[in-house]
Amino acid sequence: MSILSFEQEFIRKEPNRCQVLRFMREAIGVDEVQWADITTLNLSKVREYICERVAGNSACTYLAILKAFLVKYIDEKIYPCKNPAKELKAKRVPSEQVVLTTEEINLIERYQPKTEKEKWVKAQFLCEYYCLARSSDIQQLTPENIQGDFITYVSQKTHVATTVPLHKNFIKYFKQRGKTLDRSVYNRIIKRICMNCGIDEEIKLFYHGKMQIRKKYELIGSHTARRSGATELAKRDVPIATISKLMNHTNTIITSRYIFADTRNLGEAAMNFFNGE
Repeated sequence: MSILSFEQEFIRKEPNRCQVLRFMREAIGVDEVQWADITTLNLSKVREYICERVAGNSACTYLAILKAFLVKYIDEKIYPCKNPAKELKAKRVPSEQVVLTTEEINLIERYQPKTEKEKWVKAQFLCEYYCLARSSDIQQLTPENIQGDFITYVSQKTHVATTVPLHKNFIKYFKQRGKTLDRSVYNRIIKRICMNCGIDEEIKLFYHGKMQIRKKYELIGSHTARRSGATELAKRDVPIATISKLMNHTNTIITSRYIFADTRNLGEAAMNFFNGE
């Protein structure tokens, strides 16, 4: 198969990551990125441009996507840069994460979308919460994946089969999914939905490398749904190994990063220890 233009190939491989292309165009000052534009200097410009405009961990994600894409074509010798991985390195910044409570999920359930895109994002977000699946897998699910009281699918990321009990609310939102949106658009809309729901508690946490006080809705993103679902199961004493399988993780270490441990609300038994009782 012949290789298409840079942007055509990128969209074919990463249809949900058009934000990366926009950053690249702006960084190097072109209307459309060509293979010939993938030089050492231009990739350095792209890295600096992205790191200046988005949070550290988001920058790492964008750059990792671009790096993985370019590495696939390195043997074709169709772009000038010899070592794109070196030019696209970025350092992750430690950040605390938040989860939504069942009460806050209920607020989103009751929210009446104001636009078609809000309807799609609300449906996608709640599907991820009730199924614990990645957004990419939710988009690929078909009615054939629903067998009786279970959802069975093979993850696009891990290529591993997973079976998850069918939540009673899942089907309703599964039918309301719409077009796949760019991740940045999705994140912007789910933040707006949460803001409109009144999920605006002020939270003090270590975020983007420093201690900050932020409104909770500002901290909500594409991973919050899965993180919230996993945390709710952990609260119900579901073993982490089981949650790991439900989330289609390859090991429990990854899963443990998703589960939010609220050390401010430990419960009576734990507090008795700290009170010396």
